[in-house]
Amino acid sequence: MIITELQLINFRNYKQLNLHPDPNVNILFGFNAQGKTNLLEAIYCLATTRSSRNNKDRELISWDSSYYHIKGTVQRKINSVDLEIDYQENGQKLLKIAGIKQTKLPDYIGALSVVLFSPEELVIVKGGPKERRKFLDLAITQVSKSYTYLLIKYSKVVEQRNFFLKGRRESNKNEDTLEIWDAQLVSYGSKILHKRFEIIRKMALLAKQNYYQIAAGKEKLEIKYLCSISAKPDMTVNEIENWFIKQLLESKQAEFSRGMTLVGPHRDDLIFYIDGAEARLYGSQGQQRTIALALKLAELEIIKGETGEYPVLLLDDVLSELDNLRRHYLITAVQKKLQTFITTTNLEFIDSSLFSAFKTIRVDDGKLFF
Repeated sequence: MIITELQLINFRNYKQLNLHPDPNVNILFGFNAQGKTNLLEAIYCLATTRSSRNNKDRELISWDSSYYHIKGTVQRKINSVDLEIDYQENGQKLLKIAGIKQTKLPDYIGALSVVLFSPEELVIVKGGPKERRKFLDLAITQVSKSYTYLLIKYSKVVEQRNFFLKGRRESNKNEDTLEIWDAQLVSYGSKILHKRFEIIRKMALLAKQNYYQIAAGKEKLEIKYLCSISAKPDMTVNEIENWFIKQLLESKQAEFSRGMTLVGPHRDDLIFYIDGAEARLYGSQGQQRTIALALKLAELEIIKGETGEYPVLLLDDVLSELDNLRRHYLITAVQKKLQTFITTTNLEFIDSSLFSAFKTIRVDDGKLFF
C-alpha cells in the first residue's frame, strides 16, 4: 500500500498542507524543529489514530486553533480509499473510511499499516515490559481486527477486576462477583496469548535471520516470550484457558492482598538474547540497535505476510544513528519494496545511489519545498 495524497489542517506546525508523496522514497530534510517528525507523526496517527510520541490529541492541534484534520488517500491492491481523522479540542474524535463514519476502532485500524523506526525505538530493547508489549500489540492490531477488539475488551476487564480486588481488600466484597471477571479475563486473555504466540514464532525467526546477516554471522539473536501464566507456545486456546484458570487460583490470595490482577498477557514480556546473554542488561549500544532494526524489518515482513501488502515505512532521523553497515542493510532491505518516508538533518547520510527513485523535500517551518 502507498499514500498517494496527504492533507493536513492545523496539525502541529502545519496550518495547511497538501502533499503527493513519491510511491517509493520520500526524503524530508531540514534543520531541527521545522516539522519533519510532525509529518511522520501525522501519517502514524492516520494509521493508528494516536500519536507516535505518546502525546495527547489536544497537543497535536496547531497554536490558536481548536481542531486538527488529517486526510490521506491510500492506494491498496484492490482499491483506493480515503481515510480521515477530525479532532476537536473538546475531545471529540471522528474517524472516517471512504467518507463513512467508523464508530468502532477495530473497523478503522488496518486500513493503513505503518512501521515506524526512530532512535526512540531502542526502548523496545532497553525499556520495560510495557514498551515491548506495546510494540508487539501494535504489530498485531495492524493485521488482525479481532485482536484489536480483544485488547480493548481485555483492558476493560483488567480495570474492572482491579477495581473489585482493591474494593474487596477494603470492604470484604463477595468473592463470587470475582468469578464474573475471571471468566472474561480468561476468555479474552487466552485468545490474545494464542495470537501473540503465533506472531512471535514468525517474528523470532525473521528477526533472527536479519540479525545474523547484519552481524555477518558472528552473533545469534534469540527471542523468548515470558508468559506470566507459563502457557506454552504450542497450546490450543482451550489448553491456555485451562492453564490460565489454574494460575488464577494459585495467585488469588496474592491478588487479594495486593488488590490487583497479577497474571495475564498484561504482565508478560519479550526477552532478547545475544549468544545467550540478555541484551537489555549486557548488550552493547550497537547490538541493541541491531536488535531494534532486525525487529522492525521482521515487522514489515509479518504485515506483508498477513495482509498481502507491505506497510508504509517511516524512518525518523534513524540513518544518522546507524553505522554504514546497518544503514546500507536497512536501505537495501526495503528498496523497491515499499513506500518510505525518511527524515534527516543532513543529506550526507543519504546515499542516493541506493535508491532507484526518490523525492527530496526540504521542510522549513511547516512548509515544504521541492
